[in-house]
Amino acid sequence: MSGKKPLIILCGGGFAREVIWLARECSDEWNVIGILDDTPTLQGTKLSDVPVLGNIDEWRQFNDAFFVVAIGSPRFRKTIVERMESQGKVQFGTLIHPSVKCSQYISFGEGCIITAGCILTTQITLGRHCICNLSSTVGHDVSFGEYVTIAPRVAISGNTTLGSGVEIGTGAVLIEKLSVGSGSFVGAGALVTKTVPENVLVVGAPARQIKTLPSFE
Repeated sequence: MSGKKPLIILCGGGFAREVIWLARECSDEWNVIGILDDTPTLQGTKLSDVPVLGNIDEWRQFNDAFFVVAIGSPRFRKTIVERMESQGKVQFGTLIHPSVKCSQYISFGEGCIITAGCILTTQITLGRHCICNLSSTVGHDVSFGEYVTIAPRVAISGNTTLGSGVEIGTGAVLIEKLSVGSGSFVGAGALVTKTVPENVLVVGAPARQIKTLPSFE
């Protein structure tokens, strides 16, 4: 364990178990010491042999640890981060699976989770607390805001901009030179061929707007 950074995972759902696996795959970097979750029935239990140590507000008992929020919803992730930051200074870890392929010309914000099989090419910027899920691809000159979630097998073409709180469903495809506005959700399997405004749900191929969502900001 010597030299490894202590890591605590926030929220104890299915994605948390995947993040435990990711952290363990980064064998020389992270030591997963526990989980914090507000669910009463999880207290005193274990997930993938990792103990649930208490609720989220108890994070200040672990001053030396790094934290990562393992929840897919951008809105819930933002709520948890802001709640913690209102209570004190937090160290957030950035987890990148060893199988990820990326160039040196990428900026990862704190708290990002980049899972197995992802490919990110060049001149890419990811804001704080973004998630790129299994086997997704991100082309050149792409910009993510904060709290973006990319589900498995998403393909994002070059010169694309994703606003803060954007969520892209499994298997969606975004063609080049467009943007998705803050707080919008692209449904699974959608083909996005034009710019998407803020705080809307789009689905289909080609993607079309079917619903307005609450503001992300």
